[in-house]
Formats: sequence, C-alpha cells, structure tokens
Amino acid sequence: MIELSSEFDGSIHRLILNRPARRNALTPDLARALAQEIEQIEEAGDARVILLSGAGGHFCAGLDLRWLDSLGSTPSIADLQRGLSDFQSAIIAVVRSPIPVLAVVQGTVAGFGFDLALACDMRLAGTSATFTSAFARMGLVPDGGSTFTLPRLVGVGRALRVLMTDQSIDAQAALSIGMVEEVFDDAELEAGVTRVTGALVAGAHSSVRAIKRLSRAQEVGALEQALSTEGAAQLQALQSAEFRTRLQAFTTKTVAKRAGS
Repeated sequence: MIELSSEFDGSIHRLILNRPARRNALTPDLARALAQEIEQIEEAGDARVILLSGAGGHFCAGLDLRWLDSLGSTPSIADLQRGLSDFQSAIIAVVRSPIPVLAVVQGTVAGFGFDLALACDMRLAGTSATFTSAFARMGLVPDGGSTFTLPRLVGVGRALRVLMTDQSIDAQAALSIGMVEEVFDDAELEAGVTRVTGALVAGAHSSVRAIKRLSRAQEVGALEQALSTEGAAQLQALQSAEFRTRLQAFTTKTVAKRAGS
C-alpha cells in the first residue's frame, strides 16, 4: 500500500496520509516522505495550494508506537535521534514551503498529528474532528513544535491546559478558541475546502506566496529552535522509566480491548 498519496489537480496538490488501519499514525519513513514530497511540489512550481489530509475518516493519530516497539526495550540514542529528525523534517517542510499548506482534518488529530496540523498555515475541520495533544498522558513531551505554535494560536493559558492535560477538543470548541479557521459538516467538508482553496487560487500567485513568507518569516527560526529544545526533552522522556511504564499499560489495554471486540 502507498502510505502517502500524492494527487495534483489543476492548481491544487493533495497529500493524503494513507495508513487507515492505524488511523494514519506516522512512522519516520512516512514523515520523511511527506517532507520530501512537499519539497518536490515546491520545485515543480505548478501548485498554488497544498492540501494535507488523512485517509479513512481520520487525520493522524500521531506516532506509530509499533515503531518504538521495533527498537526494543532500550533503544539507542542514535536510533531515537534519527527517528525524531525524520518526524520533525515534516514540520520544517510545511513551514518553510512558500506554498500555503492547509490541513483538512477529520476524526483523530492526536500527538504528532496534532503538532502537524498546527504547523500548517490553516486548518479546515469536519465536525468529526477531535484534537488532543496526548503527550503528557504517555509521559512524553511535544516534539513537533506545539509548545511554540499552540500558544500563538490560542494563548498561553489555553495552550498549557491542552498540552498538560488529557483534554480533547471537538471541532466547534477548536473554532471558538482559534485553533481552526472553519468547521464544516463532514458531508460538506469537500465543498468547503473547494471554496477556500478557490479564494486562495484567485489571489495573485506572487502575492499569496509573499504574504505567507512575510507572515511566517519571523517564526521560522524560533520554531526550529523550539523543535530542537523539544527534541532534546523528548529524547530524555523516551528513555524514562515512567514512559516505559505508561507505554506498557497502554499496550496491554489496547491488546485487551482488541481481544474483547
């Protein structure tokens, strides 16, 4: 199965995370492929807007924990650093791209998937979308820049509550605090996205690119610094006994749930 679908239609380039059985959870390979695809779209020079979404009714459930399991009970720092670099490359590619990148979200938007959506230039949500950071629940910290991006969108207090607790936010609540730009019924999401992208394409191409560059230029360096400091903290968290305990409990719960279904 192709894990990243890439479709170009006129001025719109669609990138679809395509691991529906895992709610589009990311592996390092998939994150790196996403970064490379965004860079190639820029080089081709034809797209006016990039749409990022997920297959199967979900955006992205975050890191695929099976990748961590594959590294063994005591993963090396080098393996963790390589994986982290691959994940963060997707965030950097989104922010650095001169082309507007819009997250089109439904269902689960969690963990690194939450961070990825926040890094995009706009977020258009279906009513089924549910946002949760989930890192603290697992004994981890954000590593996709949300300690930087979320406070800028919703304010420090709201951001800390979302990041520190296991709070889930539905689409309408996300709209009310400025986390998303617009919410549509799931059945109308495609039509809504078409309307928004049409307005972007109608603008002068050079102006749209310049406005993104000017609006985000000051934060690019700061976000990359945040990614660096988040990454250092995450490497410590991934090696902690608390994370391993919480991971084991999560895995046991998941296996029991599947056995009972």
